[in-house]
Amino acid sequence: MAHFSQILVLDFDGTVCLGDGPVFVYARLIDEALASSSGGHPVGLVGDVVARFLGAGEEADQEPNEMVSAALELVGSSADGYAAAEKFARSLGITDAQLSAAYTGSRRDLAAGLVETHAPAGLGALLGSLPERVQVVLVTNAPDAGVHQQLTTLELAEYFDDVITSAGKPAGMPAVLAALLEAHQLTDHPERLLSVGDIWQNDLEPAARLGAETALIERLAAPGARPTYRAETIEELYPAITAWASASSA
Repeated sequence: MAHFSQILVLDFDGTVCLGDGPVFVYARLIDEALASSSGGHPVGLVGDVVARFLGAGEEADQEPNEMVSAALELVGSSADGYAAAEKFARSLGITDAQLSAAYTGSRRDLAAGLVETHAPAGLGALLGSLPERVQVVLVTNAPDAGVHQQLTTLELAEYFDDVITSAGKPAGMPAVLAALLEAHQLTDHPERLLSVGDIWQNDLEPAARLGAETALIERLAAPGARPTYRAETIEELYPAITAWASASSA
């Protein structure tokens, strides 16, 4: 096994794989599940709420009705579109099995290339420019289906030294990070690990507790987050990632 003296951990959705397509498929499948359980479920309601929550699509520019307004208030503190869709759907009585089926279906469409996504501009060039001592690892809650296909489609697969799927963040993140540090005798130097992601609680807080560096992609305001670096897009974090990777202390 190669020995690395620094570890760059990247999340998948919202970090390496961009675009709202996957979450909109998830919302659509939730709507279909709710409609099958209750004939009175408004067509596209969850999708409408998610689009407005993310400020995306034509729905975001239109005045919401009373039901949608109440839903937006309910999901207002959600960490991302997936969490917003789940929270609203649970208030409508969806089951765990239906949610799981909707998520699996969205990942199946992603793996089949039916969902439009894109990579952050210049990410491949950034990762390719990192010193050889930096291990680049993808850590995601997504299942294996769709992740490897997307990395290939986005022309990023060659830049990852390891891909960890179904990580069970946030609960599973400390064990994943500890194992990465231990594998390269870096347990006493957690600052040699930098975790980059768009959800503080899932991607970064567990790393921060270990003493690692963190970089938050803050598309949605996260006032309670305390990352080492933060910006609205990952592209704005490239200088911080490069500086960390080039630090003389490494």
